[in-house]
Amino acid sequence: MKPFTLARVLQLAERRSETQVREVKSAHGVWLRARGRLVQLTALRNAHIAHFAIELRSGVSAAQLQEKNRLQAAQADEIHAAQAAIDTAHAAWQTRLAEWLRLEQKVKALRLLEQRYLAQVAIQQRRVEQRQHDELVELTYAGRRGR
Repeated sequence: MKPFTLARVLQLAERRSETQVREVKSAHGVWLRARGRLVQLTALRNAHIAHFAIELRSGVSAAQLQEKNRLQAAQADEIHAAQAAIDTAHAAWQTRLAEWLRLEQKVKALRLLEQRYLAQVAIQQRRVEQRQHDELVELTYAGRRGR
C-alpha cells in the first residue's frame, strides 16, 4: 500500500499550528502586560489625586497647582496611550487566535482524511487477507478431494 499522500502537508500544518500557538500565547501575554500597565497607571493617578486632595486642604500656590495640573494631564495622556496599547494588543491577539483556529481546522480536516485513508487501507488489507485465506482453504479442499 502506498503511504498517505497528504502526510507531508499534515506534518507542515501541524508545525505551523504549533508555531501559531506560541504566537497566540505571546500576543496574549502582551495584552495582559498592557492591561497590567493600565492598572498601575490608574493606581498611581489615584494615589496622586488622594495626595493632592490632602495638600489642597492646607492650601497650595498657583505654581504648585499648575504643576499638579500638568502632571495630571501627563498621567491622562499615559493612561490613554496605555488604553490604546491594550486595544492594539487585544486586536493582535484576536487576529492571531483567528489564524490559529483556521489553521487548526485545516489540521483537523487533514487528520480526518488520514484516519479515513488508514481505515480504507485496513479494509483493503483485510480483504486481501480474506482472499488469501479463501484461496488457501480452496486449495486445501481441492487437494483432499483429489486424493
